[in-house]
Amino acid sequence: MSAPHAPAHPGAAVVPAATLYRLSAWCLIGSFVLSLAGGLAHPVVDGESHSVAALLADRSPWAQYLIYAGALLLMLGLPGGYLWLRERGLGVLGLVGAVGYLVGNALSAMSHLVVEGFVAPTIARDAAARPLIGTEGEIVDAPAFVTLQVVGGLVLVLSLVVLAVALLRAPGVPRWIGGVLLAGSLLLLVPLPERPVLTGLVVELPRGLAVAAIGVLVLRGLRSGGSDDDVAADVRAREAVPEWTA
Repeated sequence: MSAPHAPAHPGAAVVPAATLYRLSAWCLIGSFVLSLAGGLAHPVVDGESHSVAALLADRSPWAQYLIYAGALLLMLGLPGGYLWLRERGLGVLGLVGAVGYLVGNALSAMSHLVVEGFVAPTIARDAAARPLIGTEGEIVDAPAFVTLQVVGGLVLVLSLVVLAVALLRAPGVPRWIGGVLLAGSLLLLVPLPERPVLTGLVVELPRGLAVAAIGVLVLRGLRSGGSDDDVAADVRAREAVPEWTA
């Protein structure tokens, strides 16, 4: 009988748990940096960030590409970040919030950025196709796309609120992280006028700061947790007794 947790194929390379956590942490930190940079550079022309003029501005679509890259890093890093926090009191509520955050990010942010960065600028440059650009901030005047953005946006914000509450309740997580995330999530529901730089700060700073802080927590925990073997043993011990608490 093989030993527990032995590799299925002897000699196969096994990526240490600490390495996976470390990569997840750097993805979360990188997500914040890229998303914030893109948000600050995002064009806003005459109070509109998705108008034809904004889509044709000098910093478009490069600002959107930065935010999109940040969203990709978030998708890569958040599962590891959740697993690290799971045994530090995040509970089932945190799982619901984290999964919802991933789903909302995919439905709303990433679909939005694909259209805004890779499709809409081409439409905006074509005088005949230009009427397809929406006049109410929806980027493209397509009912299915607008519905996707509304539904995805609601899932995103509600999941962020749930995750923030879970972070506030978790005894092993600094409370300010959940507080910043909660404040930033609720701020997204406020219809503030769009302004250069300010809009990027409102959308990207609080949420991204909380995400990056989780990454920093993981890195600090790894530094104090010993070697990769120590972390792997800790992971196996924790997974042997799952805790399903809200």
